[in-house]
Amino acid sequence: MTDFQELYHQADVKEYRNYVLIDQQNQLWDKFDALNSSASHPNIVFAGDSITEYFPIHELLSSDLTLYNRGVHGINSLHLLEHLDSQVLNLSPLKVFLLIGVNDLKNRRPEEVSQTVKTIIERIQEQLPKTQIFLLSVFPMNESPEFVRTPSLRNNPSISQLNKLLEQLASQQVKWLDLHDLLCDASGQLKRDWTIDGLHLTVEGYRAISKVIQTYL
Repeated sequence: MTDFQELYHQADVKEYRNYVLIDQQNQLWDKFDALNSSASHPNIVFAGDSITEYFPIHELLSSDLTLYNRGVHGINSLHLLEHLDSQVLNLSPLKVFLLIGVNDLKNRRPEEVSQTVKTIIERIQEQLPKTQIFLLSVFPMNESPEFVRTPSLRNNPSISQLNKLLEQLASQQVKWLDLHDLLCDASGQLKRDWTIDGLHLTVEGYRAISKVIQTYL
């Protein structure tokens, strides 16, 4: 019987997974384009990758302003920059919470990722100068062998290095929200009870970060 990890990383399986992923991402961007024109204002936007997409913001957060989740699974900061209109700009949010970068670390160095995030921030500031930006730290991973992972640069040391660089992007308009340590166990790993696969959070994990984010809504 073929081992699951062996099957998961086979070239033809990987090619099919990538094909399905791209199709799903395009469907989400098309949906956002169709919905953004009817958005209510003022509003608050959460933008990022799957960790944002799977964040149950309407159940765990409350605000007098409408909350929009514009997370797209599998994207990196380059994707977000390319589709910034769909995920952020066309909504003209009063506040935007950005969580992006962990997928970049599969094949990009932290310095490259930080530069792309800097460009994202500059574009938001250029087109939406009144929008307050909240830049979230990239969350830790649980690197236990039980979790299926593609060998890459994505690991806790590279995440910590990226967070140090992202923190330097903070300014009067950009609030740095460091949630990394909140999610760590004593060894610096993402708490086992707060993750479903070593990367994504359980409801309890989201509940923990929500208590912090709520104070900024």
